[in-house]
Amino acid sequence: MKILVIRFSSLGDIVLISPLFQKIKDIYPDSHLSFLTDKKYVELFKNDPNVDRIIPYDVSLENSIYLLRFLKRVRKEYYDIIIDCHKIPRSLLFFLFARGGKRRKIKKYSIERRLMVRRHSIKTIPHVVKRYLATIDGRNKSNYKPKIFLDMDERKKIKYLLKEKQGKRRIVGIVPGASKKTKMWELEKLRELTYRLIEKDYFIIFFGNMRENEIVRKIIDGLGDSYLDLSGKTSIRELALFIEACDVLFTTDSGPMHIAVAVGTSVVTIFGPTVPEFGFSPMDNDSVIISKELACRPCSLHGTDTCPLGHHNCMRLIEVREVIMEIERMLDMWEE
Repeated sequence: MKILVIRFSSLGDIVLISPLFQKIKDIYPDSHLSFLTDKKYVELFKNDPNVDRIIPYDVSLENSIYLLRFLKRVRKEYYDIIIDCHKIPRSLLFFLFARGGKRRKIKKYSIERRLMVRRHSIKTIPHVVKRYLATIDGRNKSNYKPKIFLDMDERKKIKYLLKEKQGKRRIVGIVPGASKKTKMWELEKLRELTYRLIEKDYFIIFFGNMRENEIVRKIIDGLGDSYLDLSGKTSIRELALFIEACDVLFTTDSGPMHIAVAVGTSVVTIFGPTVPEFGFSPMDNDSVIISKELACRPCSLHGTDTCPLGHHNCMRLIEVREVIMEIERMLDMWEE
């Protein structure tokens, strides 16, 4: 049996699709599973025993000619089951034009989420992992969790690189950025958090992309040598390896939050304009979400660049002491 799963983006959603691969191999152990995704995410599944083949699609090169050629390439094979886990125009084209038998699509609960934003109300809908799992018939097992498979040689290399800088200190990872400005904490609080953690003798690793490098530079000004700035300096797989090396990750509602869960690193995360009830919260029992109950939340599906009401209270009211308390509680829990 041949199965094709389609999902092109984004980072968090790509990581969260890994439990579906686990379920497919449990239900159909002899199946051949192909995953069609953006080429930049291929390395995340390098060692995944549940994925037989990755079909890399270069979104950055997409035009009508490239798209048609790729559709023609995919049509050369027949799939017994085709699953669209994205439901955007690009994925629907492959879903409809690939040759196959059964076809399944994810239920995105778009109307329910938009009503939550419009009414600023909370209604729990299934986590996106459960929505992915629902695309394949069969009973769900409780051990279907996001997972990135890293090998021992990779881990040893990262441990060696960190040893000289880290010493015997515990590592706290910090992800200060997010896809939208309203999902980010204030710069002053990020600086205070960093300074206080260093005062407590923790080693800090900053994560982010090139756009967030400037934010990190402002945070680390005058910090000395108790940190490692990796913003814009890692591949996606290296990002996963360094996050795994952290004892705790502090993050916004962003892709690295899901990477942390997938490599077994506990998370302390802050939610502002978005809410966990959208179905994109950390998929584990140990991680902590810090947020404030406000009449204006949620105000958007994915965050915006400015607060609609101009006060940004959803993030402004989160205190540094709350975050530090949860980080230290997490560290103490792992020491027990």
